[in-house]
Amino acid sequence: MPAPGRGDAARRRPPGSASTSGAGSPADRAQARDRAATRPAARPARPGRPAPPRRPNGAGTAARRPTGPGLTAAGAAVFGFGGTLLGGLLDQLVTDRLGFVFGLAFVLSAALVAWKVRIQDWIAAIIVPPIGFAATIVLVSTFLGADTNESYLARVGLDLVTALSFKAGLLWGGTALAAAVALVRHRMAART
Repeated sequence: MPAPGRGDAARRRPPGSASTSGAGSPADRAQARDRAATRPAARPARPGRPAPPRRPNGAGTAARRPTGPGLTAAGAAVFGFGGTLLGGLLDQLVTDRLGFVFGLAFVLSAALVAWKVRIQDWIAAIIVPPIGFAATIVLVSTFLGADTNESYLARVGLDLVTALSFKAGLLWGGTALAAAVALVRHRMAART
């Protein structure tokens, strides 16, 4: 049986290895092995199914950009809280209580947030109004409340309970209006 020649050894080498002439040094062969090892292995396609498309490098790590016009959830929180707080501060400074101006600012900011928020963030339009309502009462009580002999926590707690008791209709009405606007917009977007 004849001994295998150089041509047989060259045919047995994997692709990407040293040149077929056999003149490559051991360092060249090591580099070729390293290059072959670092190449991504192609995923074999299953019979009857096409191979999955390859994503370009960095496609999964790119930050998601907001889609659609309107306020983000954070923007809705800032706008809703800011509108309610501005109305509450103005009402407290002019009338020394939270009355009509506060209620009007609360309802208008809740409705505008629900109208302007992005469709993806529609749930924020329902969550923001009650939080803005309670935060406004706490801040107005903290900075513009009447000086009493009670502790800070007792005074703010009593103001919050009183406002939630006497202005529960306003709170529920503004939140329900915001929820109705947001849900109608969400349903209309789902149909299109």
